[in-house]
Amino acid sequence: MALDSSKHIPSDRPSDREPFSPAGIDFEALVKLSNEAVILLELRGKPFFISPAAERMFGWSAEKLVGQLDSLVHVTGSNANAELLQQILSGNGDPARPLPRADLQFRSAFGPVIWAEISTHLLEDHTGSPYAFAVYLRSIAKRKELEAQLEAATQTDPVTGLFNRRAFEDTLKREWAIALREKTHTSLIRISLDRFDALAEHNGPAAAEDCLTKVAETLKDIARRPADITARTATSEFSILLPRTHELGAETISAYIHLAIRDLGIPNLDNGRGDGVVTASVGAACAVVEQTGVNESPEFILSAAENCVFQARQEGGNRVKTVMNVLAR
Repeated sequence: MALDSSKHIPSDRPSDREPFSPAGIDFEALVKLSNEAVILLELRGKPFFISPAAERMFGWSAEKLVGQLDSLVHVTGSNANAELLQQILSGNGDPARPLPRADLQFRSAFGPVIWAEISTHLLEDHTGSPYAFAVYLRSIAKRKELEAQLEAATQTDPVTGLFNRRAFEDTLKREWAIALREKTHTSLIRISLDRFDALAEHNGPAAAEDCLTKVAETLKDIARRPADITARTATSEFSILLPRTHELGAETISAYIHLAIRDLGIPNLDNGRGDGVVTASVGAACAVVEQTGVNESPEFILSAAENCVFQARQEGGNRVKTVMNVLAR
C-alpha cells in the first residue's frame, strides 16, 4: 500500500517538540516518591523537610520524628561517624568537620534497631556559605540479613550444626582476653570419640554422620548456658568452652559428658574397651590468672586440654582426665 505523501504526519522526534524547561520540575514531589529517606536540617538542627520515606523507615510521622532526632542514632562503642551524625541531628553539627558517610544503626518505632547506609551533604547558598545539612538514608536491612546468614554459614559445621573450629578459636581468643583482664576462671573440654575411624569404615558414612549428630545434640543439651560454646573441631573431636567455670564445674561436666555419650548406646563393635558402643576420651583444662599482666596465649589452655585427652587415650580411652592451672608472671 502506497504512502500518501500529501498527508502531514506529526513527528515525535525531540527536535520537533517545544523546548522543555527544567524550571517546571517539582523536585520536592520527586523526592517524596523516592524510597531513599531524606532529612534536611538547618545548621542548628531545626528540620525543615522530612521525606515520607524517612517516616516509613523509622515508623514515626514527621512531627513525631522531629522529637526523636537527638537520640535517633544507636551509638555502640567508639564510632566517629555515628557520633558526628548524632551531633548534626541534635543541632550541634559543625560544618567544618568531616561529613559522616557509613552504615549505621538507628532506633525506630518498631522496637529493634534498624540498619541504614547514610551519606551527609552540606548545602550552600549562592555566596558559598553553608546553611543546611542534608542527610540521605537507605535501608540495608536485607543486606545485613544476608551478611549475617553468610557469617553464620562460615562459622557452622555442616554435619552437626555446631560451631566449627574457626568460630571456636575466635571465641576462645575473645573470652581468654577477658579472663586475663578480669582474672576469672576459664575451662575448656576436649571430647574425642574412641575408635571412630573403625565405626566409619565398617558401618559407612551415614552411620558416622548419625553418630556425630547424636553426640552433638547431647553436648548442646549439657552445655546450655548462653556463654558456653560447643563446636566440632576435628573429624571425631568436639570442644566446649566454659567461660567463668571453676575446676569443680569442669570436672563435673566432663564426667557427665563421658557417661552421656556412652549411654547413647551407639554401636561400635570395634571399640572393645567400650563394650561395643561409642565412648569418648575426655580432657578438661581449667585455668585462672592470679595476677595482672599475664600475657599467656589461649594456646596454653588448648594444649592443656589436648594433653589430657592424650593421657586418656594412652590409658585405653573411655575415661576423663582433668588439669588445673594457676597462671602468674
